[in-house]
Amino acid sequence: MKYGFEWTPGLVLLGTVVVFPLVPSFALIGLVVVALAAVAALVALAGAILATPYLLARTVRRRLAERHQSTQRSAPIAIAHPS
Repeated sequence: MKYGFEWTPGLVLLGTVVVFPLVPSFALIGLVVVALAAVAALVALAGAILATPYLLARTVRRRLAERHQSTQRSAPIAIAHPS
């Protein structure tokens, strides 16, 4: 078994801790990338929060309509005619 993959996050963290104080421009670029990722995550979270009630209502409405249609179709199985 190779355990190199498990060491990768630790090495990346160690590299950022060592390189960012030595080269401030890399630190600034890293800060901008992390800030943009955080903003993108917040926008995605806000979009999910806003879309959830709409999607929930649409699903409930569709299921109720399907249930209503299925009960209407299956109700008259046989009609007895008095002769």
